Amino acid sequence: MTQSGFPKQFGRYMLTRKLATGGMAELFVAKTQGEDGDEREVVVKRILPSFSEDEAFVKMFIDEASLTSKLQHPNIVQIFDFDVTDRQYYISMEYIQGEDLQNIMKDGVDRGAPLSISQCVWIVIELAKGLHYAHTKEHKGRPLNIIHRDVTPHNAMVSYDGEVKLMDFGIAKAAERSTKTQAGMVKGKVAYMSPEQARGKPLDPRSDLFALATVLWEMLTNKRLFLRASDFETLTAILKEEPEPPSKHRRGIDQELDDIIGTALEKDREHRQPTVEVFARELTRWYYKNVKDPEAESIAAYMASIYAEKIASLPGGRRAAVEPATLRNDQSGGRKSGRIEAALRRKSEPALSAHDKSPAQTYEAPVPDVLRAKPPRRATRHAQPEPDFADAATILEDQGPSQEEVVRALAERKRKAAQSANSAAAPRARAASQGGNTKLILILAGLAVVVGGVLAFVLTQ
Repeated sequence: MTQSGFPKQFGRYMLTRKLATGGMAELFVAKTQGEDGDEREVVVKRILPSFSEDEAFVKMFIDEASLTSKLQHPNIVQIFDFDVTDRQYYISMEYIQGEDLQNIMKDGVDRGAPLSISQCVWIVIELAKGLHYAHTKEHKGRPLNIIHRDVTPHNAMVSYDGEVKLMDFGIAKAAERSTKTQAGMVKGKVAYMSPEQARGKPLDPRSDLFALATVLWEMLTNKRLFLRASDFETLTAILKEEPEPPSKHRRGIDQELDDIIGTALEKDREHRQPTVEVFARELTRWYYKNVKDPEAESIAAYMASIYAEKIASLPGGRRAAVEPATLRNDQSGGRKSGRIEAALRRKSEPALSAHDKSPAQTYEAPVPDVLRAKPPRRATRHAQPEPDFADAATILEDQGPSQEEVVRALAERKRKAAQSANSAAAPRARAASQGGNTKLILILAGLAVVVGGVLAFVLTQ
């Protein structure tokens, strides 16, 4: 069914239908002609006018779009173009026929067929591969230092064919710098912030790791980890509350998986896995140790089962690439997809991420030795972490001393310093006094000798 007002021209794109409107942009499905003359479908993300008028946002938007357009990886939604038309800035990007992870989680629960534990882990491994590629990407021999800043279920896409892709690199950074940002718009995703991001500190890739682990925790439990009634309470939970292991909320999760996720959710980033790649390796090892039949965990089969009607009704009459499989219960409290015919099988084993700067190249599978590695252990926390506050957001912390305690401590320090000074001065005073007495005696003795000499001379005359 054609939407009212469509199709319509927007620059060199023909907008065919509207997908969604958010707090910062509108999304459209559009058609464009390539250099070879072939027509292709893309998504046009058109920035709302209020943001297009914001010079600070526009500069950041252009910088970030230019940077992230260099990312070409099978687990990242590709940016094709960014420009301005009719004073509206936009990005054109790869069109993924599928659903975002937020919808998949909700629809799976609503249909009584949530993602199985292994499917959750597999999806996060795929997202981790895209993140690691972005974190280590170099251009002309120089690191791009890209951090996503907004890893959430809403920004993770899963196609109906089972492909997993991360989107919206850099957009969060531009939005944070905008003077047009409405209260609550960017903060709406505060529940996935790392503690250092909540404090306004400089970020490194371990911030994205914390967010990705939060996504995995929520996928496994079908609960929100840090979200509370207000942003203040949510930030407090991120900064101060220790997350429960996901095994407390779902049967079938073992200690090893609890520890992998728990380490990535450490408040102190120095205690997390050093990189997203290490996190992916640990999850991959767990996956191969626990999944005996990867085909039974096929994400493509799961998507075909959950979205059979939607897939069949896609424009052009597209049908599912994989026939819907029969779902059956498993002991983990989730559901497993049944086997599919060999002719329709697709490779679903998660590949191990590795540092590879070449674009759109898949990673090699893990070496067998990784299966014999020791399970990860939770990092030991400092008993009393040193407070390190950056801005007003740190009012959520109460680990430091009170003002009264500070004043009392300063007074005590001053008293001890004075006492120490007096103790050191006493010996010097005694020494000075003794020295003075000796000098006086010598002077008197000298005078006595002189006087005696004078008297002796007078008497002899």
